[in-house]
Amino acid sequence: MKGLSTLALFMAVVGSGLVGMLVYAGLFYSNARRTIPAPTEMDSSHFQSREEAEKAAKEWISLGGVYVMETITTVRHSVPITALEKKKLKAQRDQAMRKTIEAEYSVCLEKAQTDLARELCSFGPREVPLADEVKIPKKKVIEQRNVKTVEVPRRECSDDPELRSFECIELKVERDAVVNRLDGGKAIPIESFQQFRY
Repeated sequence: MKGLSTLALFMAVVGSGLVGMLVYAGLFYSNARRTIPAPTEMDSSHFQSREEAEKAAKEWISLGGVYVMETITTVRHSVPITALEKKKLKAQRDQAMRKTIEAEYSVCLEKAQTDLARELCSFGPREVPLADEVKIPKKKVIEQRNVKTVEVPRRECSDDPELRSFECIELKVERDAVVNRLDGGKAIPIESFQQFRY
């Protein structure tokens, strides 16, 4: 009877161990199955042919949208001055000369010690040239700003035959953002990479 109870105890221990092993194995295989991606979760960037990969890459590029590259150039032109501008320049010249003559006359009067010297201040000497000697320009230079804008894809790809893949990048710039080519001269950083293998 004692032997029978020992056997029953042994079977109980072995049975519980066996059940424990089965439970552990079940959990292990369950976790192992979870690490294998479902068909919908698998990497879809591997294609049967180069043409299929190229088509997918082009679609990916179009979905990324564009940004606007702005280039500003300044062009200088020499153009004849108009009659009205010539008249204004003459008036400005005459006014500037009058102020200079008045300033010279005041300095001369302060330095003059006799009445005769004061009278002579009215006649000069003049340090400024006569009005006829100051030339009015016939032409003027104007600046014209030309703004050129070009839409550029935010994403771009290049075919690498050795890797059998279209290697693609997405730039770190907002859709429809305006980027000035002269802004610091800095290149736009890359935000992400993508591959379309074949």
